[in-house]
Amino acid sequence: MNRNFLWLAFIVLISYTTQAMSGFGSTILALTLSVHLYPIDVLLPVLVPLDMLVNLYIVARHHRQIKKTLLFRKILPAMGVGLVMGIIVFHLIQGTLLNKMFGFLVIILSVRELFRLLRNKIDHNVFSNMKSLSYIITAGLIHGIYASGGPMLIYALSKLNLPKAVFRSTLAAVWLIFSAILTVSYIISGIFTIGSLKYISLLLPLILTGILLGEWLHHRINECTFKIFVFVVLLFAGVSIIIN
Repeated sequence: MNRNFLWLAFIVLISYTTQAMSGFGSTILALTLSVHLYPIDVLLPVLVPLDMLVNLYIVARHHRQIKKTLLFRKILPAMGVGLVMGIIVFHLIQGTLLNKMFGFLVIILSVRELFRLLRNKIDHNVFSNMKSLSYIITAGLIHGIYASGGPMLIYALSKLNLPKAVFRSTLAAVWLIFSAILTVSYIISGIFTIGSLKYISLLLPLILTGILLGEWLHHRINECTFKIFVFVVLLFAGVSIIIN
């Protein structure tokens, strides 16, 4: 194993432990930190299928908490439109430009989330249907390009004041469905290769470990403090992508 893969393995463990603990952040954290090691079009066919496994676990164990009406009538149709656009953009824009765009995206999302978390204030304003749909479509667009539309969708759903268990399980169902769609698109386009399968098989034990650690940490670490740490890491990682 080379040094790059060992770093990737460590990043995957941290990222998917975070996902299992909070229900958010695995792909965007893993992708942002790993883009220094491998190109995006190499990473996504590995990280997205691994993300499916974590979300499959959450959905299988907590499926009764999924808000099915919200999932099938609002989230999936709106995100589906954005996802198709994002997949098209992903296959049209490659290389350095794609990396720089991703770096700017990570900085914007990190600063916004840090500002919200550090203010520690609850916004009780409710989105109109059109505004809510626009955020969900944008989440689909970002997810189609980077498999990381979580922050936009989380912001939109936060206005619904869902119970924590319902929020987490519904999000897991969303990511499970769209990760499956993205994986199929990677296979059809040819960027999912035997090499991708090899990386997945090598990283699989770390995913299982991350699930166990995440469940354990979920009951023992202040989630807000941990999210602040994650977004600080993402902010510096986004800056480093742009200046490299």
